[in-house]
Amino acid sequence: MALLTKMASSLMVNKVTFFVVFVIVITTNDYITNCNAFQLRMPSSSSSSINHPSLVSTKFQRSSTNIAVGSSVVITGTVAQSSMTSSSTSRLFATPTPTPTPSIKTNDDLKDPRTLISSQDAQTQQIAFVSICIGILGGSFLFLEVYNYLELLLPAWAFNPFYTILPYILSSAFIAAGISHFALEDTFTSFVPPKGSWGGLFIVPAPFSEQLNLTYAQYHSYWTGLAEILVGTSLILTTSGVLGEQFNNPTIPAGLMYLLTLIVTPANIYMYTHNPVVPRIPPLPYPYGHVGRGVLQMALLAVFSKLTIHSMM
Repeated sequence: MALLTKMASSLMVNKVTFFVVFVIVITTNDYITNCNAFQLRMPSSSSSSINHPSLVSTKFQRSSTNIAVGSSVVITGTVAQSSMTSSSTSRLFATPTPTPTPSIKTNDDLKDPRTLISSQDAQTQQIAFVSICIGILGGSFLFLEVYNYLELLLPAWAFNPFYTILPYILSSAFIAAGISHFALEDTFTSFVPPKGSWGGLFIVPAPFSEQLNLTYAQYHSYWTGLAEILVGTSLILTTSGVLGEQFNNPTIPAGLMYLLTLIVTPANIYMYTHNPVVPRIPPLPYPYGHVGRGVLQMALLAVFSKLTIHSMM
């Protein structure tokens, strides 16, 4: 049993590693391709000619300003001054274009909106988002290892509730949350990150939203709520075995709950990076309340990983 658990854990490590590398490669490739910091700027022929000393007239009485690419030259009377030593200097570390302040109402009493990650430049937001994602995935792996260790350490009767009782508790919570997506619409739509968040990284589409007459936030809140109801119900049915021997394997429902938890993780990251006001929910203390939310997300991902692996044995 211990050997199978270790093999399954190694398989999970490979999957998590592949996902992390994939995210980093995609994000890095997109950033390098579009980043202005890697675009070299060469001078025009006019700038090189105006800087030549033989072409500057000492009797030139008018004041004029000649602005060339990468250089600003001011000629007044007999004096020629350049604001840069050379117009051919490559701007390798160009200052990124600042990102506009988000048009999202934030909890000003808890955090100055100007210091939030969402108020930083696009590059900073991208790096922060990817780093948080990697941290959550890595943390979930650590929790999985803790669960595996506890299973080996504790007697079977003490750890069995992890497989026999916990699925009912989590499934019930998912079903209740799914229903709340519709009953408390404005609360759960506030969790949906706007398209283009984190420096343009969040570009999840909303197909047929216009035909359904739904906003971007409503679209993603509704389908995730419906998914939570369905996967929660399916995990209860397969764990209880009421559908018979043929359908008493919770592998697929547990795996779907893991994927769904992973999919909605950006909503939890959004609460930290943007600190929006959510109706009917008291704001969390900043930042430690959001750190606690992240730790719970790691633990939950690890639980569904453990349930999935166990049901496959």
